[in-house]
Amino acid sequence: MSLLLVSLLAPTTPALVFVDSWRLLMQIAGCKIVVCVWVQVCAGCFGGRERIESRRCPAVGSSPSWQAVEVDCSFIGVGSTPPFTALQNNRRMRYEGKDGGTCVPEPDPRYGGRFPWPFTWTSGVRQPPLNPGDMANLHERINHLRPVWFEGFQLNVTKGCGVNRTLGASWNLSHVTPSGFRFGGHFQRRCSDSVLTTPLVAFDVNPTTLCTNLLLLYRPVRSVGLELALQLRPGAKPYVDEVSLQYTGASRTSTVRCSTPDTTLDSYRVSLDHLVSVNDRLCFGVELLCECYRGAQHTNVAFAGRYNRETSTLAATVSPEAFDLSYWQKVSGTLQMGSSMIVNQRQNRALGTVCYRLEHEDTVIRGSFDSDWTVGFTYGRKLTPAAFTARLSLLFCVPKNTFQCGFRIDLDSNLL
Repeated sequence: MSLLLVSLLAPTTPALVFVDSWRLLMQIAGCKIVVCVWVQVCAGCFGGRERIESRRCPAVGSSPSWQAVEVDCSFIGVGSTPPFTALQNNRRMRYEGKDGGTCVPEPDPRYGGRFPWPFTWTSGVRQPPLNPGDMANLHERINHLRPVWFEGFQLNVTKGCGVNRTLGASWNLSHVTPSGFRFGGHFQRRCSDSVLTTPLVAFDVNPTTLCTNLLLLYRPVRSVGLELALQLRPGAKPYVDEVSLQYTGASRTSTVRCSTPDTTLDSYRVSLDHLVSVNDRLCFGVELLCECYRGAQHTNVAFAGRYNRETSTLAATVSPEAFDLSYWQKVSGTLQMGSSMIVNQRQNRALGTVCYRLEHEDTVIRGSFDSDWTVGFTYGRKLTPAAFTARLSLLFCVPKNTFQCGFRIDLDSNLL
């Protein structure tokens, strides 16, 4: 609320000039915040022909925060009758030898006995710490920007058989990945209150060899999850690719993973990681790794941290043998950019990457530029009113003098 005081002055009429602090003006106006602008021009006063007499308000005492200056000219106030009338009456009664009391009205009972301050500190809303996820998804935002390369020609068809069932088939012609036809799908137990519950089963089958990749995810309780990845081959025992057990709390996540990179039992990899959120923006974690490859054992420890904001994220992972740093930023509503740097002492290699993601209506473009002179991008566009998405992938490596090009069509049969 603003209080505007306007004064019309004549060179030969007396006036009162009031220089008041915000606290007094707020008490007189009875509001929380008052901005007072007082401008007075008096030709007679500037001429030095009038006598000026000063006194202090009795309510303020010796405080210099308020003064009333009496000039031998008359006062004309516009829109300020209540406060200035009390002051004029108080001055007249004191000149007549009467006790006029204080010139400041009684404080508003809503604000208590003290004058309200012009600015009040208000504590913000503190959000509780969020679940930080696991160490495998620490650099998730920068990985979301990286292009997914493919070579040759691919045709993917998906069919939804309900809320919790999906089937798909793909046909691939490539010199890099195995060519042929594959089909698969994923199933979930049920949908309860618009939330898909576990167990979840996802599979991918090669009809030629009947080799199958199987993924199982089961949560017996809300905070505990079990994940199992298998490879099934005809006439052979099931091969466990990876198994993990995860505990998910309100602000922390603990995960134990065990994987076998080889079919023999003399090679394995076991990791234990724990990630804790300090607040809704900052999280720290530690990972303990123990691996064995053909009888040679190795143990290592890594520390990680991540700082999140609405438009930027900084994440880092540090270990005695490697270092990984990534930064993501949302430049605008359609453009996201990120950069990462990886240093691996064991492999004697360092790599820096700059990537971006540009989104327009029905169009997504992803690109990356690596420090080893590998440049590429993927372009995807949803063709309307058709029910498919066309994607193009281009990758060029200067040191190796290689070039890869791929074209893919994703068809959603539910829109036909």
